[in-house]
Amino acid sequence: MKTILALIDFSDVSTKVLEQAQRLARAFGHDVVLMHIVPPEPLVVDFEPPAVPQDVLLSRQQQLSAMCDTLTRQDVTATAQVLGGLLLETVLEQIDLLDPEVIIMGSHGHGALYHLIVGGVTEGVIKHASRPVLVIPSVTVPQSHPVKARKPRRERTDSLAKTLGGMPAPLPL
Repeated sequence: MKTILALIDFSDVSTKVLEQAQRLARAFGHDVVLMHIVPPEPLVVDFEPPAVPQDVLLSRQQQLSAMCDTLTRQDVTATAQVLGGLLLETVLEQIDLLDPEVIIMGSHGHGALYHLIVGGVTEGVIKHASRPVLVIPSVTVPQSHPVKARKPRRERTDSLAKTLGGMPAPLPL
């Protein structure tokens, strides 16, 4: 069965990611894998790799399971996975393992300084994923001006057309 991977971070955009995953799954008959990655605690001074807090893993698993149940009630086959690890590296590993048809994730719209210091998981997934990525923006930008339809081009009737004996001049490329 084909799979949609929906990355959930429990921010405001997660609801939109879930809705989009549900729409695509129902439209194409795909399964959905909801995935959340819990990053390790920051390393202070130690020689062991940082641990992922187990209480956080359990809490996130319960939250993700509730989201999974929402999809199941809407006749979408869904599973929930909560993993611990470095965000981008873990997501890319899971993409290779699951081989989804599409990856759905949210974007928070952080600025350039944030990306320079922290980096961006969304940006990293877009650059390195071998599958299409659907990015859901965190905010809806209101359309301030309606888009106007262009007027159709008319044949040119300038002096060159008269010179060519009434034939219209070629349009510039």
